[in-house]
Amino acid sequence: MIGRAFPLPSADVDAARPPSLCEVLLWMAGDTFHWLYNGHHRYPPAPGEESFTDMNIRHLRQFTGDRVKVFQFNKDQERLNGADWEMWIHNRSHGVGLRIQAKKAAKNGRYPFAHVVKKQNVYQCDLLVQHAHAVGCVPVYVLYNHGGQEGADERQSVPAGLLCGHVAADGSHWGCTLLSAYRVQSEIGRKLDGHSLRHSVLAGQSLPWNQVLCDRRDPAESRAPRSGHDVLRGMFAAVQGLTRSGLKQSPEYSAEPTPSHGTWGDAAYADTPYEEGIDPMAVLRDGPRPLPAHVLQLLEAHEAEPPPPPVPTAATVLIDVSDEVPPEPWNPSEGCVRYR
Repeated sequence: MIGRAFPLPSADVDAARPPSLCEVLLWMAGDTFHWLYNGHHRYPPAPGEESFTDMNIRHLRQFTGDRVKVFQFNKDQERLNGADWEMWIHNRSHGVGLRIQAKKAAKNGRYPFAHVVKKQNVYQCDLLVQHAHAVGCVPVYVLYNHGGQEGADERQSVPAGLLCGHVAADGSHWGCTLLSAYRVQSEIGRKLDGHSLRHSVLAGQSLPWNQVLCDRRDPAESRAPRSGHDVLRGMFAAVQGLTRSGLKQSPEYSAEPTPSHGTWGDAAYADTPYEEGIDPMAVLRDGPRPLPAHVLQLLEAHEAEPPPPPVPTAATVLIDVSDEVPPEPWNPSEGCVRYR
């Protein structure tokens, strides 16, 4: 980040283990938080959403070693769907998938939630939900936030079964937060009824992504380290809680055609099958699900030659939390851009 000293994850070269995913996500949130703040208030212009997403995916690949595989796809394809990228937390046989759309906070704290994909003439949030269901994922937004937002110091984490309370002393753990796409859909529906879109309310109901996806094996409150199985089930429960919370706070949400400029029968949805009465919690029942075919193919594929995704996306990130992942010697000096 610009103009502020901020340590890299586990910057000790003699560290006995590579950093946890929680540590990496916490650091990435801080980097995003300060980078965006400075872009808005000290060294404009602020980078775009794609720049933050590209850098964060790069950091995930860099700091987590053999635990992560990253597949980049044709960037032009992202315009055809509602997701920037896809993330799967897995143990090589089961997992939980997130279909992710990034939104950057403007200087005044507003987000482009009401973005319409012009080619399909449909709200982006509707495409995000539609395509998430098509690939067995949970639809979420990642919000890129900064410290200059109105009400940023008053955020309260909604109850969602969070795995940890790991925070940054300066509040920069709010730099990257997760928000249920169903909550955004209901707010768009409220907007179509003539109300203002409540940006601060949506931001306040998002959760720091490291607290939702904490993989720490030795939490302070536990007497014994968590196994990979426990880590995966814990993340699953946290994502489940995030989604349930979004649905509970979205009484107007319906699994039938959602507020949009199109309908489920229009060409906007022609590329993806849609079933009437789809259950938004179907992918979050009975624990982590068997990995779908396209994820199993990616696990066996080379990162430079991935098979085409079933639904276009900019990138797919696979994070292995199983016990069998061999620790890779980690060099904190490799390839990181340090902003001063």
